[in-house]
Amino acid sequence: MTQREKMISRDQLFLVIIQAQIGVGVLSLPYKLNNTVKGGGGLSVLIAGMTTQMIIILMWAIMKKFPGLSLYNICLKIFGKFIGRVFIIAYIGYFVLLGANIMSSSVEVLHRWLLQSTPRWVSLALFSAMTLYLAKEKLTTIVRFYALATLLFIPLILLISYGLTQAHMEYMFPLMEKGLFNIIKGAKESAISMYGFEIMLLIYPFSEGTDKQRLFTISMANLFVTLFYVFVVATCLTVFNSEQLKFIPEPVIYLVKSLNFYIVDRADILFLPIWAITLVCSIVYYCYGAAVGMSVLFGKKEHRPFSPLVKVLTFSIALAPMTPAAVHKLDKISEYTAYLFLAGLPLIIYIFSLFMSKKTGDPA
Repeated sequence: MTQREKMISRDQLFLVIIQAQIGVGVLSLPYKLNNTVKGGGGLSVLIAGMTTQMIIILMWAIMKKFPGLSLYNICLKIFGKFIGRVFIIAYIGYFVLLGANIMSSSVEVLHRWLLQSTPRWVSLALFSAMTLYLAKEKLTTIVRFYALATLLFIPLILLISYGLTQAHMEYMFPLMEKGLFNIIKGAKESAISMYGFEIMLLIYPFSEGTDKQRLFTISMANLFVTLFYVFVVATCLTVFNSEQLKFIPEPVIYLVKSLNFYIVDRADILFLPIWAITLVCSIVYYCYGAAVGMSVLFGKKEHRPFSPLVKVLTFSIALAPMTPAAVHKLDKISEYTAYLFLAGLPLIIYIFSLFMSKKTGDPA
């Protein structure tokens, strides 16, 4: 395969970032924001989107300084073999943990609404099989699937949009009812539901275009995700009042279920399988990232042999929490880990990169 054939287009880059960012978190986001900011949930999402954009610019500055290198190679170049490998192991652990958490959360949602009698391990095994089948492939193959799966956003958006026929705009006002501090606090809940954009650290060297063009593409993807989240949150906040939302942990699914399409009794049965494909895309990214990290760590050219090991690890971690309290604990661990790996470590890498030559790198 030539270097040109390994490259992904700017359109594909746009779609990959979208698929990586939109995950299971959006289903419960209106519920969480209602508890914190009530009608100002949309403002919290906008602030989260701006915060995400700042982190994207930070990551872009790192990638721009090391053309042709991905995250793992940059760690080795800046910190040397020993410390660099420590960073690589840390990121592998991060990707495995986040992949397991998303898979666990996805199964919890599906079991609450659709698969109550299905053993938990069976659902996790099915997710693992689907994600392994794709995560072991080359990046170009994964990206093509992501592009195809993006078409599923059309029925998802249409189903949620139909809920606007029951909207009551007065439910959302006043926007600043809980004050600016709580709106900023709600932005934290929103931001943690939007992670996934860090995939740029792995695929940036393999995307076409100049540095500015790629930054613009990634920024537009983040803008799309932010506006999509605003749309979902605003729709739920106008269909359900504040008191109702307190008792609906996944208001997006409840909204779709409550819709009357005359020929479809439960629209959520259509919604959830379609949404599950989006979740598979998110899990695939984390498994792919961990497998690539292992290939760099052990000096191998292909990540394929490490994909089964990654899936065994994610399956084991996802299977461990058997109680709601344990699942909540895994969520919290993943949340605080994400803060470190989305902002903390990239900032450290960028600061150390300032002490190196102006622009350095080798072809990926």
